[in-house]
Amino acid sequence: MTASETTTAPVRHDVVLRHTPERVWDKIFDSGAARGWLGVAGFVMPERQGAAFCWFYDAGLTMPSADVGRITALRRPERLTLLLRLAQSQVDSTVTLLLTGTDDGHATLRLTHAGFPDDRIGRFERDGWEHGWEHHLELLADHLDGSANNYQIGHRAVLGVVPVGVTEGDGILVSRVRSGSPADLAGVRPGDVIRSADQVVFDSMEDFDGWIDDRRPGDQVRLRVGDRSLVAVLEAKQPPEYLTNA
Repeated sequence: MTASETTTAPVRHDVVLRHTPERVWDKIFDSGAARGWLGVAGFVMPERQGAAFCWFYDAGLTMPSADVGRITALRRPERLTLLLRLAQSQVDSTVTLLLTGTDDGHATLRLTHAGFPDDRIGRFERDGWEHGWEHHLELLADHLDGSANNYQIGHRAVLGVVPVGVTEGDGILVSRVRSGSPADLAGVRPGDVIRSADQVVFDSMEDFDGWIDDRRPGDQVRLRVGDRSLVAVLEAKQPPEYLTNA
């Protein structure tokens, strides 16, 4: 992407963590913690400027994937800048984490993720990362507080799609569909946009999360995909193998 190409507004999140910047910094580079707050099955991120990193995901029955990039700036324990390749847009984005100490010994973390193209895919992808970062930071706080959760745990039932994100008025853009999944058997394909399910319109990822949270394995659901009406039977969510074998 060239400097002349326009981008959407950056994703920004600010959180206060009840720990020192040094402790937060250590947790960001901790491969064990990353399994929870990032939901990764594999984590390679050396604490070294210029180093390449890879976050590998294996969300149960969902196909494996990875986020890759390079550490472009690092000043412990204050600033971390990552050059992160966007999987759908195939352009480089920039993730910056700034840690500032507070008077009571806590840390303020500001995350900024910039560089999403101002096109159809870029807007969907920005929404997906905005939603994802919000939950990642919540889980990071949990791990720091000793109440560890995992990003891959949740929902009793699954449809079998990997969403890019949502744009209001359009729905959920699907990046991948697992072979043999309820969505696959119903006829959903990569690149489809799911507008609604069971009359629940998807104008945000929260709409989708709220809908799937209320569903159980075996439920028959009706999806609106473009001008098609598709019927799928949801299946039980299986935890990732790396969690079941832990």
